[in-house]
Amino acid sequence: MEKVKCNVFVIMPFEDCFFEVYEMLKLEFFENFEFSHAGVEDNQQNILKDIIQPIYEADVILADLTGLNPNVLYELGIAHTFNKKTITITQGELSDLPFDLKQYRATHYTTHFKDFAKLVEYLRKNLSGAMDGSVSFSNPVKDFISLEKIESPNWFAESLAESFDDSDKGFFDFLEELENDTNEMSDELAETNDKLSVMNNELNALNDEFSQANDNGGPTAAVVVIYTNKVAKVMTQYTNDLKVKNTKIIEYWDRIEKNTLGLLENKFAGESENKSALIDYLKSLKEMQGAASSTHASFEGLKTALSGISGLGRSLNHAIKFMRDELDNSLGFFLRIDSSVDQIIAKSKFVVGEIELEQRSTN
Repeated sequence: MEKVKCNVFVIMPFEDCFFEVYEMLKLEFFENFEFSHAGVEDNQQNILKDIIQPIYEADVILADLTGLNPNVLYELGIAHTFNKKTITITQGELSDLPFDLKQYRATHYTTHFKDFAKLVEYLRKNLSGAMDGSVSFSNPVKDFISLEKIESPNWFAESLAESFDDSDKGFFDFLEELENDTNEMSDELAETNDKLSVMNNELNALNDEFSQANDNGGPTAAVVVIYTNKVAKVMTQYTNDLKVKNTKIIEYWDRIEKNTLGLLENKFAGESENKSALIDYLKSLKEMQGAASSTHASFEGLKTALSGISGLGRSLNHAIKFMRDELDNSLGFFLRIDSSVDQIIAKSKFVVGEIELEQRSTN
């Protein structure tokens, strides 16, 4: 019996470079996923058959937003209307995406060998998560319907049922998992900041050492090479640590996001005896958002500083590129956390009402 594959409809600009990306991804995921795009549909003159029907029938939508092509954005809007699980990718900066799109499963990629391997890894996790329910998906249309409590089409209701397949959990089952994961994620964020401080201290010490050599008649070429190699080593060590931390933080947040939405959907969440515990959790989530925002600001500053020290040596240039790429991954993810927490807080008002977020409940 032939294996049934999941359908992935790819929305992309119709240019040769994007067709090449499509073919590489199609080959990479051939075993479990059937890729298609509008250009390979039977009737290329019929928008209903070429675009709307395959989007409606797809299990997952992969949208390449490079260049913010108008046709791609139009088709993405159709996918959101059908509440399709959507993954967005772009060769541009994540910060250049429209503010209402960048927080929804978006990642930067290039066709460079190592960077493309990261894209494949990212897609493998999210495509598999879309199928087994381990990764939660949303979009602006779904969030608006949920927040405004609008009667939605059947496909929205079915999607909610799929997303919250843990509905048999009790209120405190959800809460216990959330508290564990939020504590672990907070620890990871704190360690990331601590390691950043250690790196800065080490770099400052190296800079003082180099300045002293400069004051003593100017450094020789050999001294400059030794200095840049030491700096590169410190930076590379931190980037390797950051890569590990990013993986852990993303795993924690995926669970936190999914379980928090499940918690708000739980039938016991709005009961008076549970309200105080839920409010305390939401306040802790807001505090985590603040910690993530602080780290985001530190990384933005670090990324800006990197632009002023390139060109001093091959090893240092490589270390800078390695760090910049990983910082971009972090920055995009922190943007997603920030937006997601705002949406969760907005949704929670329908369960617990308006809450003051400045301090924890003491009830």
